[in-house]
Amino acid sequence: MLQDRITTYQSRLTENDFLIWSYITTHKKHCLAMSINDLAKECIVSRTTIMRFCQKIGFDGFSEFKYHLKNEVQQENALLSEIEGEILDNHIQTIENLKKKDFTALCKMMAHAKRIFVYGSGDIQNLVSNYMKLLFLPNGLLVYDFGAISVNEQFYRIIEPDDLVILITLNGESPTVVKLAKQLKQRNINTIGITKLRNSTVSKLCSETIFFLNPEIQSTENAIAPFETTATLFFVIEYLLLKYDAWQKQAASVSEP
Repeated sequence: MLQDRITTYQSRLTENDFLIWSYITTHKKHCLAMSINDLAKECIVSRTTIMRFCQKIGFDGFSEFKYHLKNEVQQENALLSEIEGEILDNHIQTIENLKKKDFTALCKMMAHAKRIFVYGSGDIQNLVSNYMKLLFLPNGLLVYDFGAISVNEQFYRIIEPDDLVILITLNGESPTVVKLAKQLKQRNINTIGITKLRNSTVSKLCSETIFFLNPEIQSTENAIAPFETTATLFFVIEYLLLKYDAWQKQAASVSEP
């Protein structure tokens, strides 16, 4: 990577050199079509300064520098295309899995529950929990979010056997969610787990589980943690509401004389 060369030879570089590099990093694709004179004009330096910059970071001249810049841009484009493809594939697979799943048991749990609680194990999961509350309310389903409440003995005294708890967790191994799922199972309280497709502890403990796929992607070399796409979580909540609405209408038509 060109940035590695900048780091290696930074003691040789002047303020003008860093300004040149700053311009290049923010206009990589544009620079590919530039001549040395064009780049010098944009950076307000001489063509000699551009040539010296290229030589300071280990190239014979501007042409060799542009060759490596082109390769780097192509690699970045290929990585972006691969990431886009992986995200799209996971969204499609999640949709296909949802279409095959029988939601009857989940819908019955929701319809017969005295109260519905939802718990998200992290920041994104809490956003999904709040979205679920807003989304379900117009359909007559009041969902209580207790993500901000400490899960203690007082909470377990509030929960009753005819309540339903929905647990939203990415990996299904969060200690807090696992402990919560175990306690609810011991109390024979119905639970629906929404988690990524894997053989997780939470998926084994919940009465019903809705799976989704979200790949971990190392998006850039400077990223401190892999990027996890969570858009499918919001889609799962919407799909659950659609299935519940369809189930309600079907149940009503069957009960009609």
